[in-house]
Amino acid sequence: MAPSYNFAIIRFAPDDVRGERLNIGAIILENDRIDVRTTRRLERVKALSEALDFESLAELIDNIVDLDAQNRADGIVDYQERLSKLARIGPLSVSHAGTFVAESQSAYEARIASILKMLVEPEQAPKRLRKKKSPLFSQIKRMFQNERVLARPAEGLESHRIVPYYELDDGLVADLVLRNGAYHIIETVDASGDEHSRRKAVVDVALSALVLERARMKFGEQSTRARLVYTASAALEHIAQPSLEAAEHQGAELINWASADDRNRFVHSLASLATPIQKKHKVRLVKPIDGGLFQ
Repeated sequence: MAPSYNFAIIRFAPDDVRGERLNIGAIILENDRIDVRTTRRLERVKALSEALDFESLAELIDNIVDLDAQNRADGIVDYQERLSKLARIGPLSVSHAGTFVAESQSAYEARIASILKMLVEPEQAPKRLRKKKSPLFSQIKRMFQNERVLARPAEGLESHRIVPYYELDDGLVADLVLRNGAYHIIETVDASGDEHSRRKAVVDVALSALVLERARMKFGEQSTRARLVYTASAALEHIAQPSLEAAEHQGAELINWASADDRNRFVHSLASLATPIQKKHKVRLVKPIDGGLFQ
């Protein structure tokens, strides 16, 4: 039978009159010890008390361990009694007890992590997709739109059209993806403007290479066709060249947007693989002599 553990939430409440409190950690009671875990964001307590000294708060949390050890030495072993003795330590208090079971150390750690995530840690803000905004990316999208192969907002890869801003993984978004036989992943790097520093040009190429590598891991090496479209000033192209060559060595096809041949070949090859949006045919109405209408 898996061991059972009792736990309680540590709360920070600096002022009883105002009734404000913040969950800052958890304690797990075992027969011969107490395990104290605190939030990774302990600085949040500043929202309730600007006068708080973090060193003093750390000492109070340490006192929980020392006080429980003393209580056990005095013969207090029932977990409810142990919790009652920890009910209030300065601005800290503990909640009513809960229980969980864990059959192994890894399961124990997983359960504690789950408790902290659910009851203690602040809710994470929703991730926003990294939407690239550059003259190069806008030009490429516009050309595919003119070819009627850019996916509409509600369409996905199943449309067999070119989908912009496709999320491969948390924090990694491919600029353009087309699925038709294989997965065609297109990354763009615009280092043509004066605002691009030397370091940023290299970083942008490296990030694109990371996206392309993640696509190969996600879709499979044999099913992924990676393309890196770039434009750069002469100085920045020279600086970024080693990074571009590294991306090419990893399997990415390089397209120099400044080259008309590269540009036309790239647009034509992708457009020929995608399913175009059908044109809407206008119905022409002709008015006959007798005043009626026919098509």
